[in-house]
Amino acid sequence: MADIHAVRRAAAREAFGAVAGDAQAFLVTDLVNIRYLSGFTGSNAALLLGRDGTDRIATDGRYLTQI
Repeated sequence: MADIHAVRRAAAREAFGAVAGDAQAFLVTDLVNIRYLSGFTGSNAALLLGRDGTDRIATDGRYLTQI
């Protein structure tokens, strides 16, 4: 079975691609959306969804193990 978070990120990328023009990435900063898209449950993060499927999550050192 596919990772539910990967499926959600793919759907978000598809929706983003339909409305974003030439933008190459989408920055997610709302923690509710970050949890939905990645499963990360910390209190500080940002998620960058790349149009090419390259995703990056950034947070501080408190969450090194979770990341």
